Amino acid sequence: MKPTHADLLRYALWLGVANTARANRKYYGLPTTWAIHLALNSFILFLPELYRGAAVLFRLDARAQTKQNFISAAQGMVADAAANNPQYALYVAPVALAYIVSHPQFNIYKGSLAELRLFGFGLDALPHSATAFAFTNLMIDALDAFHAHTPADAPWATLAARADEHSYLVAGALLAGASALYEAGEYAIHKQELRETGGDASKINLVWSAQDTLFDLMSNTLGWLAATLLRKRPRRKRQAPIKRLT
Repeated sequence: MKPTHADLLRYALWLGVANTARANRKYYGLPTTWAIHLALNSFILFLPELYRGAAVLFRLDARAQTKQNFISAAQGMVADAAANNPQYALYVAPVALAYIVSHPQFNIYKGSLAELRLFGFGLDALPHSATAFAFTNLMIDALDAFHAHTPADAPWATLAARADEHSYLVAGALLAGASALYEAGEYAIHKQELRETGGDASKINLVWSAQDTLFDLMSNTLGWLAATLLRKRPRRKRQAPIKRLT
């Protein structure tokens, strides 16, 4: 299958991530500065290929046609929201770019660039808010797809419909959870890097502070709010409810 422009964008972003990981590994010499980010971004950027490979290997499409359940609904969600979604590359781009700008030559998270502030927000507010904006849109697509692939008589059908109807709120809750995990991970990595460098903050890649965490969360909130206000989602037209195959 010939790569689309969206595919080429994802591949280009991965090359940028890989180059940044190489530079950070060479500059800092700490696995926490590159291994985790490279692994996470690789999974996110190549999720469509991973899904297609799994679909062929495990015959997921054939199984979904003969047996519709929670697993088939989740499969349809991943297919529609990620593998077959032309917007997916744009949704995941901010995550990759947020790491790319940690390159030692133009790191916005520490040094002179990190000192630039506007109303307390640093340059890192841009990738944070952009990531939250894209994450919100991706979750809205995912909830819509999950609802569409849920059998009408499934025990979770009502829950899927309500989650889709209130997708902005659900996306906000998921974003809050993801933000909490991310900030906790940043704190843990920050402490680990300090231990490995004998407490020398100049030798670590990830600098954490309570103030930065507060502004990160505020940036995420602004990104979610922007997605909520700007996105006008066309409701999926459902000609008839999906009936469970027996």
